[in-house]
Parts: sequence; structure tokens; C-alpha cells
Amino acid sequence: MKSLHKLGIGTLALATFATACTKDFTDTNTNPNISKDIVASMLLTTSQKAMVDRDFDWFYEHYQFLMRYMQYTVSYAEGNNSGMFSNPRVNEYYHAFYTSIGRNLVEIERIVNNFQGEEKTRWSQIAAIAKIHKVYAGFRVSDVNGSIPYTQALTARSEEIMLPKYDSQETLFNVFDDELKAAIAALTATGSFETYNASTDVFYNGDVKKWAKAANMLRLKIAMRLSKRNPEKLKAIVAEVMASPAGVFGSSADEWKFVSSNDFARGGNWNAQGAATRGSRKLIDFMFDTQDPRLALFFKKNEFTEATFNRLKTGGAFPATAVYNPRQYVGLPESPDDRNRPEYAQLFGVKAYEITEGGKKVTVNVDTLSQFQNRLFDLGSDGNGNGQYTQPFISYAEVCFIMSELAVKGIITQDAKTWYDNGVTASVKSYDAMANLAKIVDYVAPSDAAIAAYLARPAIAFTGSNDEKLEKIGIQQYLNSFKSPWESWGYFKLLGYPKVGGILNRTDFMVGGFRMETPRRWPLPTTNFNQANRDAAIADMLKSGEYGNSVDDITGRVWWDKK
Repeated sequence: MKSLHKLGIGTLALATFATACTKDFTDTNTNPNISKDIVASMLLTTSQKAMVDRDFDWFYEHYQFLMRYMQYTVSYAEGNNSGMFSNPRVNEYYHAFYTSIGRNLVEIERIVNNFQGEEKTRWSQIAAIAKIHKVYAGFRVSDVNGSIPYTQALTARSEEIMLPKYDSQETLFNVFDDELKAAIAALTATGSFETYNASTDVFYNGDVKKWAKAANMLRLKIAMRLSKRNPEKLKAIVAEVMASPAGVFGSSADEWKFVSSNDFARGGNWNAQGAATRGSRKLIDFMFDTQDPRLALFFKKNEFTEATFNRLKTGGAFPATAVYNPRQYVGLPESPDDRNRPEYAQLFGVKAYEITEGGKKVTVNVDTLSQFQNRLFDLGSDGNGNGQYTQPFISYAEVCFIMSELAVKGIITQDAKTWYDNGVTASVKSYDAMANLAKIVDYVAPSDAAIAAYLARPAIAFTGSNDEKLEKIGIQQYLNSFKSPWESWGYFKLLGYPKVGGILNRTDFMVGGFRMETPRRWPLPTTNFNQANRDAAIADMLKSGEYGNSVDDITGRVWWDKK
């Protein structure tokens, strides 16, 4: 897949121009040549940019909360604290959906729908691809909020609906499925169609077959959320997905992802700036013990090299009998109360060693913890050198693990182990590609032999009871979602892994001796003009008894996340 052209001033100017062009689409649409150019060349690209240029999401939501909830990382230097269970600045994607993402996608559909007869059919694939983007973004917003405006949203210009109703999540899942089915039908139809060119579509370069396949996989992904609410409908959708002419992902070449140019994701809010940048103890221990080939792709070695040890030992920081421990992958305990446990005390804080060197007292600061590989997230870190940023949307590995789960449950007849092994292999190779493009610190490509050895380890090998196999699938979905913590959060709620006492032993969060529930949703954002509809949506969600005590109870559950 081609890399995205520079997303910088040029695209921001393009977005401004596109917004200006939408001020009077009624007049514009009287000239088909102008409206087609806007659809094909302007509106999709601005929405795609808004879907990937998400630095506020990363800093204020993912680094601060989701990566800690999922126990990928821990705050440095003093560890996690009770503040991680509040939510002062989250849900940026919700607001983006109604402004920079969804608006232009709805305009694309509206313009195409205004065409007549053969002309409308010829442009139907343009509208279908826009619809796929809209469903993805709408699903991501509803996934953590529950009821949201969707069917009547973004229609103030065309239908003069100023106060859109909130659709329940149960309704939305039906709408999403119907819209994706329609998009797949349009994209797999025969005939002559207009579509996006390579420079306009930054994900698939206008490849209609890949968009059809991605829509089919998005349909499957959303349907999996029904496993606790409507398993029969899940089975029906799976059967249709497997029989669809769009097909399923067959390799990493099919996956929906974004790959940037050199000028993207640099500094500012892309930089975690110390928040949740050190790896979690149990994750690093698990990856180290199982010799996971992704360990060096996710985390850096600490600064405690043998040369540093010898310098400190010579300078009197350690006794003459001290022996160097060559392990340089060290994580930080996850629970806020761990800061008060004596056995962990030496892990917290900045390590400052006082030594004598050349007859003088010298202070040597050493980071004894493993940071995450910053350049996977911020190309401006670790020297600000050249590199490319990757953001998966739907990966081949994710699809493999879904298929393996379905096979274990008997919903499909394919071989669960083959899908699982393919998923693990694809995940390692995918992160290898991300790390190579980003030029992470000390990059070394994992070997095929290392992957094979990993797949043979007892904690990883696809053996055991069906429950054990499902847990291993859940752990791999978790590991594969490292670069997309919102996906990890979703799978954690859906599958329940990693779990406390499990194969990958998750830590209970304890604050002041009390166990803290891991948050499961965001509060539905307030509105200054549509309060009555929002209040009605909240009242409806509260009826489930699982939404929590109030809209602000983030340990409550949205509709699909049934106990």
C-alpha cells in the first residue's frame, strides 16, 4: 500500500477549501462536473485525515487512561494513582465524528443520492466507500458511549433536523449492519463505476475490491459484539460474511491501516511526555518469559547496561560482590497501592546513584525501567529522525483471532489452530513492519524460528480445553491491540482477557486497600442544544440496570457489554 502523502499544511488547506465548498451544495449540485470533483477529490480525504490525525486522543485519552487501564504501561516515575479512574478529558473521537469526520461523508452520500438513474448507479461505489467510513466512526463512538445521534445526525443542511434523536445501541447495530451490507453489494456489483483515485483515498488507493473486503470484515467485527446479546443473529451474520463475494482478509496486504509519510505524528500531543510511558510489570514479565518476538518491538531495554553497572560498582554504588543481571526488560507494578509495598519500592522514582569518580563525587541518573517504543507513537521522539507512522484499523491478525474464536465455538467449521497460528505470525510480522518503518530504537527483525519457538511454548501453544484456547485467543487479541488501545479495551470487555489469575495474570487495581473496577465506558457528552434528547437516551440506558448509577459512572456498561 502506498504511503499517505504529507498530511500537513497542504491537507489542512484542503480541508478548509472543502468546508468552504460545502456552504451551498444546492447550487453546486446543479453542475454535476463540479459536484463530482468535490466528492472524488476533496471530501473523503478530509474525513480520512480526521480519522488518523488524532493527537488529542492519544495524549488525553489513550496515554492517560486506556493504556493504563489495559495495563500496557504505567505512569513514570511514581506509578499509577487514583486519578486514572476519573475522566476529565476524554471522548475526543465523539466530537470529531460530528464535525471533522462525519460531515463530509454524509455530504458525499447526499450528493450521489441526488443523481438520477444510470448516473446515480455509476457513482454508487463512491457513496459506498464513504458509508464504510461513517459506519466505522459511528461504531467506534457508540462502542464506548452507547446511544448516540446517528440516523438523524449531520442532516441539518439537507433535512433541517436540528435536534437529532439518539439511536439506541441495539438499533445502531442493525443500522450499521444494513449499511455495510448495502455498501458491500454496491462494491461487488458488476458494471462501470466511478471511484476514488489513489491520491484521494489514503487507505486503499481507491481499490474497490479491498474496500469491499474491509467492509465485510467490519461487519464481522461489529457482529462479534452481539455474542452476549444476540448470539443467533451473530451466527446469521457470520454465515453471510463467510459466503459474501467480498471475501475475508487473506493476508496483511488486505488489512485496513494508515501508513504516513515522514512528516506526521511528531511531538506535541503525540508525545506521552512521561505519562504512562514505562511498561507494566506483568506484561513485560509475560512477554519475557514466553520469549515473545514482539517484546523488543513494544518496549526498549532499560539504561542499566553492563557498562553502567561496572561504572557504578567501581564508583562504590554497589558492593564488590555484586553481580550484573543482564535482563534489561523491567516493568513497573500496575496498581496504585503497589507504590507502598516494600518489595516494589526500589522500582519507583528516578534512580540517582552517588559514586566517586576521579576523586570527585558524581551523581549518575539511570532509568532502570523499560519505556515503550516511543517512535511507534511519536516520530518526533528518540532523535526526531525520519520514519513512518502506522495506525491499524482492522488488521489481518485481528481477523484471524476472530475466526479462531468462531471455530472454537463451532460457529464456523474451519480449523481454529490454523487461524490462531496465522494470527500470531501475522501480528509479529505486522509489528515488525511498523517498527521497521518507524525506525524504533535498536530495531532487529524477529526471525521465523523465533516465531515458531514462541508458538510452541505452553502458555502460547493452541492446546488445552476450549476455555484455555479462548483465553489464549483473548490474550493474543490483547497483545495485537497494543497500537490501538481502544480496540484492546473493547476486546477486554467482550472476551474478559487478560484476567486476574489467568495465563497472563492481570493485576487488580487497588487504591487505599479498596479494589477499583476497571472503567468500561465514557459518559455521554453534554450538549447545549439537544439536552432533551440526550436526557431521554440516558434514561433509556439506565433502564438496563447495567449502565451504572448515573451517566458519569464509567464502570457501568453499554448495551452490548452485558454481564
